[in-house]
Amino acid sequence: MISSVGRLQRYVLSPRRTPSSNQLTRSTDFWSVKFYPYTEPGVDPVFAAVGGKHILVCRLPSTAKEGTSIEVIQSVLDEEPDSDHFACVWTKDLSTGTPLLCVAGDNAKILIINALTGQLHRTLAGHGGAINDLAISPINPQILASASDDLTVRIWSLDPAHEKEPCAAILAGDGHREKVLTISFHVSGRYLLSGGVDHIINLWVLPEFPDSNTGTNKATRIHYPHFSTSEVHSGIVDCVAFHNDLILSKCHDEECIVLWAISGFSSANPPPSPLSAPTTHDSARDTRSAFTSPTSNPNTLQYTRLLQFAVPDSNIMFMRFGLYPGSATSNPVLAMCNTASKVFFWDLARLEEYHDFLTNLTAAGTNPTDANTPPRPSFLVPFRHRNRGPSALSRVRDTSPTDSTSTDSHSHSHTNTDTNNPPHSLETWAKRYAIGDPFEDLAAHKEEVVKGLGFVGRQIAWSRGGEWCVVVGSAGVIGVFERWRK
Repeated sequence: MISSVGRLQRYVLSPRRTPSSNQLTRSTDFWSVKFYPYTEPGVDPVFAAVGGKHILVCRLPSTAKEGTSIEVIQSVLDEEPDSDHFACVWTKDLSTGTPLLCVAGDNAKILIINALTGQLHRTLAGHGGAINDLAISPINPQILASASDDLTVRIWSLDPAHEKEPCAAILAGDGHREKVLTISFHVSGRYLLSGGVDHIINLWVLPEFPDSNTGTNKATRIHYPHFSTSEVHSGIVDCVAFHNDLILSKCHDEECIVLWAISGFSSANPPPSPLSAPTTHDSARDTRSAFTSPTSNPNTLQYTRLLQFAVPDSNIMFMRFGLYPGSATSNPVLAMCNTASKVFFWDLARLEEYHDFLTNLTAAGTNPTDANTPPRPSFLVPFRHRNRGPSALSRVRDTSPTDSTSTDSHSHSHTNTDTNNPPHSLETWAKRYAIGDPFEDLAAHKEEVVKGLGFVGRQIAWSRGGEWCVVVGSAGVIGVFERWRK
């Protein structure tokens, strides 16, 4: 089983170590990174990184040794004079299985590149401004979404049958009033989040694609999102993502990631009809939702803020977190980089475990020898005060067979899965794991540093099975961390 976050080993890919060192320089900034998502977990993890005119496809090392080189299996230099790429996403040719990489940026075009040959497969044009983000449908590799400076999100069909008219839908109208910077599909493929410069986060309900307009010259027009808010953040929204039916989002200058929920939204329910989308006739409302009854109390909450994850030194635009959604054998992990070479990690399952532990601890009573005292989760490193009685702290005793407690009242030996973190008291545990106050910053469960570099991290991606985490950013650097296995 893969540990929660565990010991991370790092590799750094610098311009000196790539086959294209004559092209890639330390002035190159990487803006986007994505793992190829169509292999089985743990099988041949390959990722793409793009920035400026440079497009790299890389394979991770097969052995976890410090300093091991990353193999660059494809290096493409876009020589178009107006090319400046800062978004990428993977898809594949359904008939041949060929991996395809979609790349976009300042020139408003989406390039689809054959990742095996490095050759341009096709180009999509239609946006009236720079393209800031790309997302592929999790249920259909032929459905691509793009977010643009032209205030719209477009949905494209990559099916060769629709090659002449690839734009399937345009999400515009009353969606965004300024540039759209970030988008994310729900795992069902029927909902799309978008966020932008206008502080707004929208949830759009999508039809099943291909719909009746796909492949025609009349793309489906979606004028109103089914949920819209400008209340969650006070500034530019540059990253959004679903976590199951919850939402993670961040603002460019708030130095935190917020976890929140739309009241009444459940993907288990049928998607609401297009006619139920709220319009803007009530300009006094900063939040509009189709997921709560229009006849309900006007004070009914349209959304609930749940948690806030602290990311110090991240107050510049276009820095994006990465979420590993978890699996049957590994927990979901949120990761975010900053402007000071650090990467922060949160194991989201720990938050629930900690809450349950405290609840059970309280229910067990005050007797430290009570057989009902719950076992301490392994990630909670114990702390003991000298000469204390049966207090809450002393009740949190070692119960793991792999740990041992010293008989000395002021010393303690333990096995610490977070090797760079010291023992903690309940007070400091709460700073990492307590989920009671949605405006209280949760400190990272783990921190790593890309050493020796003035590194600004721009985006994070997780491999298919969560074994690898890649962060890209400034100075032509790609940092790769491997998750420690038990």
